[in-house]
Amino acid sequence: MNAQVSGLSVVSTAPVSMAVIVQPGFLTIADRVVELPGETKLQIRPAGQRQYLDQVYAIRGTGTASPSWWNGEDIRGSGGAPYQRMVPGTLAVYASDRATKYAPDADYTYDYHWGTVKRIPGGRIADGETLSLDYAVWLCRYDAVVLREDGSLSVVEGEVDAPDSRELLLPEPPLVKEGFVLAHIFTGWGQSCVYGGESALSSMSTSSPPVALRGRYEDMVRRTYYVEIEPNSGGSPLIRMGASGEDYGTGLTLTQETLRWTTARSFEWDEELPLVMETAYGFEVDWGLGLAFPLPSWDDVAVPLRFTIEAIPEMILDRRSVLAGATPAASIPLEQTGHLAGFRQSMAAGRPLRIAFYGESATRAGLWPYQVMEGLRARYPDAKLFSSNVAVGGEQSTMGIHRLEKEVLAVAPDLVVLEYMINDACSGHSEAHIERTVRTILERILEYGAACMIVMVNGVNPLFTKHGAKRNIRRFYALYRRLAAEYGVAFVGGFEYFDSLHRFGKYFVTELKGNMVNHAFGNEDTGWGPFDRTLGEAMLNALLGPE
Repeated sequence: MNAQVSGLSVVSTAPVSMAVIVQPGFLTIADRVVELPGETKLQIRPAGQRQYLDQVYAIRGTGTASPSWWNGEDIRGSGGAPYQRMVPGTLAVYASDRATKYAPDADYTYDYHWGTVKRIPGGRIADGETLSLDYAVWLCRYDAVVLREDGSLSVVEGEVDAPDSRELLLPEPPLVKEGFVLAHIFTGWGQSCVYGGESALSSMSTSSPPVALRGRYEDMVRRTYYVEIEPNSGGSPLIRMGASGEDYGTGLTLTQETLRWTTARSFEWDEELPLVMETAYGFEVDWGLGLAFPLPSWDDVAVPLRFTIEAIPEMILDRRSVLAGATPAASIPLEQTGHLAGFRQSMAAGRPLRIAFYGESATRAGLWPYQVMEGLRARYPDAKLFSSNVAVGGEQSTMGIHRLEKEVLAVAPDLVVLEYMINDACSGHSEAHIERTVRTILERILEYGAACMIVMVNGVNPLFTKHGAKRNIRRFYALYRRLAAEYGVAFVGGFEYFDSLHRFGKYFVTELKGNMVNHAFGNEDTGWGPFDRTLGEAMLNALLGPE
């Protein structure tokens, strides 16, 4: 039953602290009214950290300098690899008998963010040697701010653990059985106060024209961005940026005096400029904010110009729209579903049918292809439904096209589910290049006579690759959506749910359960995490059509 909510917003304190304020308001559901007459302050407990001692680890990979970035390992914990989000300075590496303590940046490289340890060639650690590790990790947690039917408020704490001890420590919000969840509070990874977002821009120049700050900041570290615009004798002005705050991987804190500046580049006044910071990994990361220059003409604007942007994490995730009836599956666009009418009729007639799932690792290792098959078999128990998961992890459409004939169409599919958005967006190929490839794939599938469904899954942690920013993923999402409409094939836009997770009380990085990169499911338990189930539900809605 949907509720009407007036007021009841959850905000940070001023100054910020480990507490939140619930503002007055009321909630109406059926014939009941629950009222909060005045502001109420609620304390939030820090998530803290956890110590691990004498962990068994077989060294994998080589490095030359810290931070040593991700190395492809997924499973965490004893018998696997170190957990991610180490507390800086807590890592100690020993030989398996604990008799020898190895030296950082002499025997091994480390990465506190990705939880990576690699041996340095020429150091004392042998290739494949089994080590003993001590370290602490930051924990993270969701708390629910709950309004009870008697008008009282409470904080329901979530877990800090995953269902299996070797999964990443990216837990879900708590399940609240009684009352109304107004907001989720995300805490952890060393935060010492609860921020409510509200990034702001200010000018350091004496006579600066108006500049607009756009987008939504999606990091969980408070930063100050410094932007410098300089004249350029060659024409267009030059811009460079730097940002303070935690330097992921190294454990250092960047200040105005120690900024790592981006390389100056020219730009045009009519383009929106993403705010980026140079990482210790050698590429820029975009956490969602951008600058725009709204004046019709900047030709006469005097440069240099200086701006600062206070980027504030959004740790208070409003869920009042969920109380009003918003649902994750309904946020996923389903388009051109009439294209599936023939496939639907064949299922109803009990014909033998095969679905080929064709894409990259989100398809290969995800839960949703099997959830879809289970749902279809439940709806049409007399139909003979088969599947072929012909996806390949790490593949892009420009690689997968070479398997189309011999591995996809060769299984004689009646429906091909196409999913390549993540790896296409992160490939570095131009949109034009990807468009040519996808057009060829679609034309060949339709020429063969199979139905086609384009599925857009989740996004990427932008700290993993310079192409992982949501603004870049959105471009390729729009490309696939446009091509689906042009060719008249079915389209399931799961990325729109991922892009709006904050509206459902989730921080998007915690949805990347498998590797904190791009896998929205666990490694030990592929059913852990709701994203694949939501995507599968939307796909079934498209395939089954109206009741």
